[in-house]
Amino acid sequence: MTTYEWITTFMVPVTGVISWLAGARMRRNENLRTLQTTIDLLVEKNKELYEEILRLRQENDTLRDEGVKRDNEINELKHQIEKLNKQ
Repeated sequence: MTTYEWITTFMVPVTGVISWLAGARMRRNENLRTLQTTIDLLVEKNKELYEEILRLRQENDTLRDEGVKRDNEINELKHQIEKLNKQ
């Protein structure tokens, strides 16, 4: 078997297989990179939404406290009006 025959018979298919494997690995790595980028974006968005939820809960608690105060003041004013009407 001559060198040329050996190269065309064995080396070309082996080189093709090696190239295909290397390409497949690169495609997987690119896919993983894309997935990681997507995950990073989702984590960042989730973090922002969580902070917004915390802010809104604090605001809700403040508004609830103010509402309770106002209800107490209204009840107190009602009692005072009733006292004045009885006099």
